[in-house]
Amino acid sequence: MADLILEIVEGEDAGRQTPVGGTIEIGREAAFSLHDEQTSRHHARVSAQGDLAVVEDLGSTNGTYVNDQPIEGPRAVRPGDKIRVGLTVLEVRTAEDVQQKPSAVMPVPQVTRVSEEVLEPVPAAELEPEPAEAAPAFAVEETTPGFVPQDVADDPEARSDYAAVARLVDARVKRQTHLASFALLAAAGLAVLLVFGLK
Repeated sequence: MADLILEIVEGEDAGRQTPVGGTIEIGREAAFSLHDEQTSRHHARVSAQGDLAVVEDLGSTNGTYVNDQPIEGPRAVRPGDKIRVGLTVLEVRTAEDVQQKPSAVMPVPQVTRVSEEVLEPVPAAELEPEPAEAAPAFAVEETTPGFVPQDVADDPEARSDYAAVARLVDARVKRQTHLASFALLAAAGLAVLLVFGLK
């Protein structure tokens, strides 16, 4: 019979180990207590049975997972399997595994650790001034549009004066747009009459 050991590999107490001798309960207020708000007070139970162990959920709020799969009833686990309760991940290991490699915790890269300081705004004094925006190399000087008459182009109020803009529009074009919208409405009405008249 292999001596089985549970080790927290992810979570607040990463690296903490406990032997599985008989039955052990896991939870916030259990024999193997976890500092994890997502874990129930009595979350799961692990029982040693020969060379393997059996894990079962104790009606926890967030469930118990073995190798990222939720469990519904008792589930056999072997060395190398991972049990997740809340946000804490435990790995089933043998005493030989622990002798060869004392801890199965993977080092966390420093860049992934987020502290409260990261979320605080930087003081204005520490910010570098933004560089003045230079015109892109492909930009060209603005020229007068060729379709604007010269008398309007020279008018300083042309950009905001409606009358100056209205001078650009031919009165015949205005009449034609009104006539076209009326023709479209008349055609739509005729189509509706034909559809209902044929039924």
